[in-house]
Amino acid sequence: MKLVVAGKGGSGKTSISGTMARTLGRGGRRVLAIDGDSNPNLALTLGIPAERMNDVPTLPRDLLTRTDGGVELTKSLEEVCRSHSLQGPDNVTLLVMAHPQHAGAG
Repeated sequence: MKLVVAGKGGSGKTSISGTMARTLGRGGRRVLAIDGDSNPNLALTLGIPAERMNDVPTLPRDLLTRTDGGVELTKSLEEVCRSHSLQGPDNVTLLVMAHPQHAGAG
């Protein structure tokens, strides 16, 4: 199952996404949560302490390549998760697209 949550700022996307991810994980599913927000806070909703956020390496720009068939990953999803994810509680793995360290970096 693939599920995307999108909408207007301040509409509760992060809260809903984190709650759904943890609920599915507690139900025995393996969950990969991807935080694509320029102000990533999904980790906190997933129960990952704020001090662990610096342990999450952001995805490199060379992870994607453009081909005639479209955009493709340069590594397998398993390789990406092994090197760039953070394991949270409830069977949820987190990938963070960007992790701005200061204003204007996102």
